[in-house]
This record gives sequence, structure tokens and C-alpha cells, in this order.
Amino acid sequence: MAGVISGLVGARIGRKEDVRLLTGAGRYVSDVQDRSMLHCYFLRSSVAHARITSIDVTAARELEGVVHIFTGADMSAITNDLNFALPIPGLHCPSYPAIARDVVRFVGEPVALVVAENRYLAEDAAGLITVEYEVLEPVMSTTAGLADGAPQLFDDVPGNIIHSDDQLFGDIEAAFSMADHVVTESFSQHRWAPVPMEGRGGVATFDRGTGQLTYEASTQTSHTLRFVLAELINHPIHQIRVTANDIGGSFGLKFSVYREDVALCAAAKHLGAVLKWVEDRHENLTAAGGAREEQVNIEAAVTSNGTLLGLRVAVLLDHGAYPINLPSTLFPGLMRMCLPGPYRLPAYQFSHKIVATNKASYVSLRGPGAVETIVRERMLDKIAQEVGISPVEVRRRNMLTLDDQPTKMITNVTLENCTAAETLETLIERIDLDAIARDQEQARAEGRLIGFGLSTHINPEPGTPDFWAGAGFPFCAEPARMRIEIDGKVTVFTPQVPHGQGHETTFAQLIGDELGVAFEDVRVVWGDTDATPFGMIGTGASRAGTMASGAIVLASRELKRRILDIASAMLEANVDDLQIENGIVAVKGAPGASVPMAQIAMGCYLAPEQMPPGANTNLEYVASYDGENGGFSQASHACWVEIDQETGMVEIIRFLVVEDCGRVINPAVVDGQVIGGIAMGIGGMMYEHSAYGDDGQHLSSTFMDYLMPSAADVPEIEIEHLEFETDKMIGSRGVGEGGTVLAPAALLCAIDDALAQVGRGRVAETPLTPTRILELLGVLDG
Repeated sequence: MAGVISGLVGARIGRKEDVRLLTGAGRYVSDVQDRSMLHCYFLRSSVAHARITSIDVTAARELEGVVHIFTGADMSAITNDLNFALPIPGLHCPSYPAIARDVVRFVGEPVALVVAENRYLAEDAAGLITVEYEVLEPVMSTTAGLADGAPQLFDDVPGNIIHSDDQLFGDIEAAFSMADHVVTESFSQHRWAPVPMEGRGGVATFDRGTGQLTYEASTQTSHTLRFVLAELINHPIHQIRVTANDIGGSFGLKFSVYREDVALCAAAKHLGAVLKWVEDRHENLTAAGGAREEQVNIEAAVTSNGTLLGLRVAVLLDHGAYPINLPSTLFPGLMRMCLPGPYRLPAYQFSHKIVATNKASYVSLRGPGAVETIVRERMLDKIAQEVGISPVEVRRRNMLTLDDQPTKMITNVTLENCTAAETLETLIERIDLDAIARDQEQARAEGRLIGFGLSTHINPEPGTPDFWAGAGFPFCAEPARMRIEIDGKVTVFTPQVPHGQGHETTFAQLIGDELGVAFEDVRVVWGDTDATPFGMIGTGASRAGTMASGAIVLASRELKRRILDIASAMLEANVDDLQIENGIVAVKGAPGASVPMAQIAMGCYLAPEQMPPGANTNLEYVASYDGENGGFSQASHACWVEIDQETGMVEIIRFLVVEDCGRVINPAVVDGQVIGGIAMGIGGMMYEHSAYGDDGQHLSSTFMDYLMPSAADVPEIEIEHLEFETDKMIGSRGVGEGGTVLAPAALLCAIDDALAQVGRGRVAETPLTPTRILELLGVLDG
């Protein structure tokens, strides 16, 4: 069989994009400059819930250098309200204007847009705008929103319930009637935020001569942004171009289309100008959105030996005020589908209520639905304690192994090639459990407190069609367009919009191996809706490892077939006797009989009629990969902590990971994703808190109040990869979200273990600040 000389895939190759990014040559939204550029600033609500009784912009308009000011009424005259309603039974999805018109519903909501010659003038002018409010009672929790007589945030959201649902799988009543033990647990997770290095922002340019609107944005879904903008600003989609260049992180935040995007583009069109807006950190923390604010009650029916018979789960999700363009139902849908994890579960009931409150929107923070892993893994530890077995043993007795697969899970999800059990067993082999017990005993004798916890999960990276159907979201094929250029080098166009994942590197590795070209001779084009194939997902849901890789491999193989067909005629050799190395097609064992790919490409472009008869000389191809039914990544984490009983400080003294994302394309990239995810998970549990007061004021709008983990707070992460490969064309799975999902569970299990050693209760809510730890230890009153 004709082949290539392999070696790029699996190699720890330095990232191509790093040279550009680390030497200051990247292009972020803040780097975009134009001589005619005007700058924008949003005046934002200072109250959480109120009617706008008047807004006076007279003094602001008179400030020299101010070009225009848009109030809510002005903006509504040139835009449609944001409306993300979908035909989902029971979903109440209120529409809302790009700039608040009549009512504000969270601190930070835009109430005016100032356009000026520079950002400083725009901010000064905003300070001259007078807004008068009739303050209304805010709703600051799900409990308050559901209470009798609670203020109603929207006329079309009765009882403040955005959506509620109750789903049964199997015979849950029989499961609980058969149980030897019923174990219960309640857990409340706090709100935290994505906090990318670069906030949201964009530069909107309207060409009066052509009617073309170009929007260079910090987004992870350029085609979705273009699609939604066309409807909301009443502009033909063929005259909108969205581009995304370098992006300073997202963590799910930039998947959505926001009212600021709409207002900025509509204003640019209205003025026929170039407008720039980049949110500062205060805006980002206050107005961009948060997530992870859920209350979960879980009951487990188990036998006397710790075997799971059934789970009942009830979730309250704090939605914030306004929906974004991922349906609100997706988040509890993901929780519902992920919660069984890699475990046998004969019966299952999952209910949820999504409640509107006076906060910024609930957004798709990295690993949405992650609370399911926390509550499941901690419940397993509690079951082990209840029946008198170890946390390891309770997992072994309930976990599905490769011998059990393929199988249908209780949620009707197909599970095959899942190695969660193998990651757990490998993890245990790397741990001396007896030594941990001895270390804990010695520490207690010295007045120290050491805890140990472990957790296992599977993560839908990219998931399966039946998984996503159950969660209420489509499982889409992924396209890629590839072209061999006239000089034999390769360009690939992808709807992916990378923002830290290293796609320029991993895609080049795949293409280099498949086509036999040099790593340096591959160019990846992304983020430009005028150039890339249409795709509504962009970079999200950890799809790229499987889906984008598959499309790229398919395109590479088709173009390789065309090149080899031509070369076989030119070299008078059988296709199966040819190989490609460093862009040279040669007969195996006879390197003198060769032809450069560049020569073939030049002939196809310049003299196609002189190429071998019947040859396909079109060196551009669009491939689409359906995912071969997708699959899951899996991992097990172990965490060791030491708690200072005087200060409440928690130190993570060791963290071990065994993960399996299938074939690793680039170990350095995978390790970076795993470590970054764990750091984010640790930060979310112990440091970060998007806090609100009872009056709706946002209390953590700067990094003085919103704490981020530093390098000193994150331990060295030990990582082992299993790389279980299947017979599918693409054996790679995503790995971007698993660390953020699983690390909090392992960390909380370790803290629970430490507290149990001094007879204290389990963690019931986060964040785990030193004060809360001292309350759990009984040092302070809770």
C-alpha cells in the first residue's frame, strides 16, 4: 500500500503559533488600528433591578470628541431584540434589546453606548450621562426566585422558571424499595467565571461604498456570530464578514453572541464608521457572565455491599437574567447525561429547574455540567463509608469495564472502548494506599491533617450522537477544505477557531504525516467566514481532537490519492509501490525514481491538459467527517492535601492524573490542556468567586476581590497517558475540559477525607475559602 514516512503524530513538537505569540507578533483585537477608528464605551447599570425612568445624554453629547451616543431607544430603532428561543417544550426564553430600553435586570447591563475619538473621551462622556431609576426588588438566588410572591423578572417567564423537567430511566421506585441503604447528599456550588486573559471585544468596519460589514472579533464561533448578526442588525449575510485572529483565551465565554456585539456592529453600520470596543477587566468580571451556580440534592439506593441500584437527582440552576444563544436547557441536559459516568446504574431520575435571577448570564464555562462529577464521586465516597468499604472498592464494584462493552447506559447512550476502569487501576498501581494511611496517622500525631481523594469520569469529548440527542444538542459533522498549492505546500481551511488549543501545530502534524510534507510547509487558515467552511460549533465541546482531525485526515488522504495517481503514471510505477517523504514522491527502494510534489502541483495548475490522461488535477478538496459515532475521553485523578487547622489554608501536596484521550497527537499540547484544566478547577473551588450582595451589587469586579490561582498555588501535575486505540480511523479524543471537570471532585474528596479524620462533616458548599474550612473544622461559627 502506498504510504508516507510517519513520525510527526505522537511527537512532542513545539507549537508553531508560539513563535508568533511569544514574540509579540500576534494580532489580538487590541492590536487592530485604523486611522479613522472611533472608540466605544458602554455605560452600564449601577443597580440590579429597576425601571429606567429617564436618561439624559445632553452634557455627554456636548463633550468635544464625542461622535454619537446611542440610548436603548436609539439602538432598538436599528436592531432587533436578541431572541434565542428554540422549539423546546416548556422553555421560556425572553427576548431583550441590545441596550436596555425600559428595565435593567443586573448590575453591568448596558444602558448607553458612547462613540468618541478615543476610549478616554468615551469613558468621560459616559460619566456625564444621567440615568434615573425606579429601583425594584432584586432576585438574588434560586430560592428567592421560586418563593411565593417573588418579583417576576419577565412577564413571559411565569414564576421566574426558565425551564423545568423531570426524566425517569428504569424503575426508580423498585430500586429504592430494594435498597439496603439510602444515602443522601446536598451540595451547593458557587458562581465563578471564565476570566480569559483577553476579554470580549471587536472592531466593526462598515464600507459605505460596498455595504460590506467586517467584524474582527474575539470569538470562538465566527460563523455563528455572522449568522446571528445578520438577523439582529437587519443586514444581508452575504455582506457580513467575521474574522477572528489571535484570541487570548475563552474557556467557553466566547461561544455566544452578546448584546455588545450587536450594538457595536449596528452602530458601525449606522455611522458608516470603524468602531472598536474591548472590555476592560471590570466589565469582564461584572457583565460578561458566570456559571457553575447550582444546588444539587442526590439520593442513592445501594445494596449492603455498595452496589448502586438507583439515583435520584434534583438540580436548581441560577440562570442569571438573560439567555444567551446556547439554550439554557443544555446545561442541566449535560448534567443529566454525564452524571451516571462510567458506572452501572439500573435506575435513574433527574429533575431540574432553571431560575431567572438578577445576575449576569449563565455562560458555557469550560466543562459545562461539571457539578455532576463532583456530586457523583463524593456520593461514592459516602456510600463506601456507609457500607464499610474503601473508596477504591466502591468504584471497582460499580464501574463498567471493557469486557462490559459495547453497552447501552441507563440514559440510552452507547458506551464502547471506554477505559475509565483502566485509568483507575493504573492510578491505583501508582499509589501506595497503605503508605497514605501511615502518613495520615503520623501527621495526626504531629497535629497535622492530610487528606487523600480520588475520582474517575468519562467526558463527552466529542461525545456520541445519542449522548448529544439526550442532552438536547446536535452532533454535527465537521468539514475541512484542503489545497495543495502550486509550490507543493499545503493550506487547510477549518471552521475551528483556536484560542489556545494549539490547532496550528496538531493539524500540521496530521497533514505532515498523511501527505508526507514538512511540518513547516503546512498553513492553517481559521476564523475567516469568507474563507473557511461553514460550521456553527467552531472550537467548542472539545470536538477538534476527533472531529476536526477526522476531516483533515480525510481531505489529506483524498489529495494524496490524486497526487499518487498522477505520480504513478509519471514514474511508470504501481501506486502501492510509491511513498511520499518531505514532499517527494518516490518509488520505494528506488529513491532515484522520484518526482517532487511541487512539480506535480505546478503541472496541475499551469498545464492540466499535459498531465496523465484521466488524472484528477483538482488539488483542492472539501472533506466532511461524521465522527464514526464519536466517543469519550476518560481519566482518574488522585489528590493529596494538607489542611492548616489554625489558618484554614489548604495546600495541595501532590496531584496525579491517569488519562486516556486515545492516540495523543502531541504530548506537549495534551499535557498543557490537562494542566491548565486542573489549575482552572482548583481555582474554581478554592479561589474564584463571582459574588453578589443581597442588593444585587457585584462584589468581585477586580482581581483584588476575584482571586485567581497563581503558579505557587498549583502543584506539579504528574500525568500518565494510556492511549487506548480503537479500530476507528481517528483514535484521538478531546482533552480540553476533563481537567476542569474532574480535578474539583478529587480535591473535594481529599478535603472530605481530611475533615473526617477529626470527626468533622463533609463539604456542603463552595468556594472553599480558609474561612469556610475553619467553619468546617469548628474553629469558627458557620
